[in-house]
Amino acid sequence: LLWSFVRNDQPRSQTTFQLACAILDEVQDLERAGLRIIQVDEPAIREGLPLRKADWDEYLQWAVEAFRIATSGVEDSTQIHTHMCYSDFNDILHSIQRMDADVITIENSRSDLKLLAAFEHQQYTNQIGPGVYDIHSPRVPSTEEMTDRAHQLLKHVSPQLLWINPDCGLKTRGWVEVEASLTNLCAVAKSLREDRVGK
Repeated sequence: LLWSFVRNDQPRSQTTFQLACAILDEVQDLERAGLRIIQVDEPAIREGLPLRKADWDEYLQWAVEAFRIATSGVEDSTQIHTHMCYSDFNDILHSIQRMDADVITIENSRSDLKLLAAFEHQQYTNQIGPGVYDIHSPRVPSTEEMTDRAHQLLKHVSPQLLWINPDCGLKTRGWVEVEASLTNLCAVAKSLREDRVGK
């Protein structure tokens, strides 16, 4: 919606609700096909904020409601994920919490853990996947590098809530680097789980 040519003959909220209903159809089709983890990507809550702060509450009310419409028609056993890029969440975290995504993944490696302060301070209670490596570089991160980053994350996020993942989608990367990076990432996640079981 924010990166499209949007019709101007009705309020943006109405268009958003129409899109939410269309997305809900897709989400339910995916669930019927057997998927139990479904990501509704980049709701762009922050990017859509009105310039006047006085208008934020009304916008956040319908923006969050639209996300919930798009994701509410699934079984409790189906996990809803969302991803949010490059945002400062401090002053809208209460709205992100109200979205009620089971897991939110966020860009983190470029912001050097700064975004996590908001989640920690506001006591965010859902699961969170702060990225452990920057996908904008063709460099394949080592397991040591990602393990170090994961240990830094664990200072801010409970192990029960932490997901290990890249910063963002991988469409700009070549298959060779994607496979190598994700192989290392999976090794790190497995090692961290084994460490937790051993404690």
